[in-house]
Parts: sequence; structure tokens; C-alpha cells
Amino acid sequence: MNDTAAARTIGSLPALHASSLQLLKRGASGAFLVTIGGTGLSFLANLVMARVIGRHEFGVYALMFSWVSVLAVIAQAGQDISMIRLLPSYIREGAWGKVRGLRRGVGMIVLATSCCIALGGCVVVHVLGADQSASWRHTFYIGFAMLPVLTQLQQSGALHRAFKRPVVSGLYQTLGRPLLLIVLLGVLVSSVREIDAPWAAAASLAAAALALAGSARHLQRSWPEAGRAAAPTYEIRRWLAVGSQMSMLSIIAVSGSRLDVLILGALMGPGDVGPYYAAVRMAGFALFAQSAANVVLAPMIAERYDAHDMGGLQLVATRAARFSFAGALAVSLGFGVAGHWLLGLFGPGFDAAYVPLLILLCGYCATTSLGEVGFMLSMTRFQRRASMLVLVGVAANAAVAWLLVPSLGATGAAIGAVASLLVWRGLAWRTVRARLGIDPSIFGVPGKELPR
Repeated sequence: MNDTAAARTIGSLPALHASSLQLLKRGASGAFLVTIGGTGLSFLANLVMARVIGRHEFGVYALMFSWVSVLAVIAQAGQDISMIRLLPSYIREGAWGKVRGLRRGVGMIVLATSCCIALGGCVVVHVLGADQSASWRHTFYIGFAMLPVLTQLQQSGALHRAFKRPVVSGLYQTLGRPLLLIVLLGVLVSSVREIDAPWAAAASLAAAALALAGSARHLQRSWPEAGRAAAPTYEIRRWLAVGSQMSMLSIIAVSGSRLDVLILGALMGPGDVGPYYAAVRMAGFALFAQSAANVVLAPMIAERYDAHDMGGLQLVATRAARFSFAGALAVSLGFGVAGHWLLGLFGPGFDAAYVPLLILLCGYCATTSLGEVGFMLSMTRFQRRASMLVLVGVAANAAVAWLLVPSLGATGAAIGAVASLLVWRGLAWRTVRARLGIDPSIFGVPGKELPR
């Protein structure tokens, strides 16, 4: 960069900071409302499902969905995150052929991968599921059929996010899918005599398919005119290279977030999974503010880092952390008072998960205070380090849960989940401070860089 260009860039930084902050506030506010609505609808959908199919069958469904969620991230191979990482730079360069090629090429890669994983999963269920009930086997068969649909829905949402349409990105997956699931469960209640886990899984599959159809149509109609006629250009090697860096972090992170449920199911059975899964879904409300901010924050981190604007990066990171922590604290206080009663709404025996709920809420408050350290590393040049740190957290989760679940049940699973978050996010916070000169926590000073 020559001196004139450098001076122009430096002189424009205050305006860029103001623009970034305005975008963060506007985008996070809209995504915040979508996330609140979506989290509420998801909670309602799980509550209705638990009341309709019962504690044991709900545990079977929860186990299936936890496995499918992990496999969906494996099938993505990091390509949803690479879209968010690469698309802004393509648009900035006016490389609409690359934009169109990214959309087509990555979509086909992920679809093929998810179909192969789904077929493999069905084979595993057929071979190893003989000792399980027919309801268990059928639920997992339907879940694996849902896998390609979920990955394509995630791809569509990633494209909306990359175009900085945070509200639209959550409109279909976060709001539309649980709303459709509630409607379909209502139809089943009125038309089917006995609803079990396979019926619930079928309703979930149908809801995901309808949400995908709506998201894809919206994306097609809002696609920029400049990109419609451009001949697609495929940079498959680059996509795979970026995706491979991103995928390990995503796979480890999602596996770790579901590991408590999977270990609890393996050691204690579906009957214990049902109430704990309800507590996990309720505790997820504490993360809605963080999720809303991250929809806008992820591409902004990449842009500010690529522009070498560390002051602007500190600014948006601190504001996002404070927004996320405030949301987590407010939800935790509310559920601390009403959580026992709310769990009881799911059905008999679900209120046994009240103590695990409190443990999860305390852990989420502590970790959101550190800021979004995952994206701070993965959207810069420290993807591998982030993956290693998350892997350390997953190991801590596995060790603690495996030791405590046999004696403490769901409480042990909750302690393992919180231990994982505290370990890897604490280490990641130290890494961000040391490597980027940024304090992403609620205690960071907006616009001020740390000495490195």
C-alpha cells in the first residue's frame, strides 16, 4: 500500500468505526428480536413435543437430534463459515463470478457429503440398532433423512449472513422451522391416535424442508443483479483449504456442546436425557443475545481484521460482549426464579433438571463475559489454535461428565458442559489478548488496543 492510500485509509478509520458500530447495533437489534422469537418458539415446540410424546420418547428424539446436529457440522466441512469468510471479500472486489460459483459449488459439495453421511448413518442403525426398540430405530432413520435438508438450510442462512442480512438469515431457520414444527405437531395431535418419537422426527423433517424452500426462494429473489448474469468461477481448492481450517473448530465445538447429552444418553438412557435436554433448551435462552450479535459480528471481524483496523475490531468486540452478557444475566435471573415451574410444564419428572439448569445458566453468564473469543480467532488467522483450544475443552467435558454422570446423572452432565466452556473460552480469551492485542471481554476498552 502506498503512502497516499495508507493516509486515506487511516483518515477514514473513524468513519469506518462509526459505520461498523451502527451496523452492529442495527443488525444485532433485528437479529436479537428474531433470536428471541425463535428461541421462544423452539422452547414451545419442545414443550409441546414433550407433552405429546412423553418423557422417554422425547429423550429418544433428543438423542437423535443431538447426533444429527453433530453430523450436520461434519457434513458442512466448514463451508458455511468459509462462505461468511470469503463472500464479503468477493463482493468488495466485484468478483461476482466467484460469488455465484461459491454459492453453487459449495452447495453441491455439502449436499453430496451430507447424503453420504446420512446413508452411512442408516447402515450403522441397521447393523447396530437391533437391541434398540423399533421406535428408536425409526426415529434415527428419519433423522438421517433430515440431515441433507438441515445442511442446505444452514448453507442458505450462511449466504444471507454473508450479505449482511442478519434478520433474514434467522427468519427461516430460527423462526420459521420451530413455528412450522408446532403447526405440524398440532396437525398430528388432531389426526393421529398415538404420537411417538418417529412421528415427531417426521414433523421436524417436514418443517425443515418447508423452511429451506422459503429461504431458498427469498435468496433467489434478493440475489444482486450484478451476480445473476456473471459466469460462475470455481475456486474449489481455496474453498476446501479455508473450509478445512474452519471445519475442525466447528466440528469440535458442536460435538462438545452436544457431548453432555450424548454421554448422558449412553450411560443413563433416554429417560434421563428428556428432562436434561429440556433444561439445555431453556438455558439456551441465556445465549440469545450472543447469537444475535454474532450474526453481524462474524463478517465484521473478518472485514476489520483484513483492513488492519484493530481499534475498530476492539470497539465492536467490546460492545458485542457487553450486549451478550446483559442478555445472559437477565435470562439467568428470570429462570433462577421460574425455572422449576417452567420445567414442570414439560410433564411429570422434568422438574428434576432444575439444578442442572442453574449450573448451565451460571456457566453461560461466566463465559459470555469473556466475549466471542471463538470468532475472534476463527475469523482471523488463528483457526488452528482455536480448534486446539476447543478440543481441550471437549476433553475436559468428556472427562468430567464420564466421571460424574454415573453418580450425579444430569447434574454431572451439566458440570461437564460448564467445565468445557470455562476451559476453552478462558484459554481463548488469553490467546486473543496475546496474539491480537484485543480484550474481547466486557472489560475491554472500546477503540483501545492492548500492547502485544
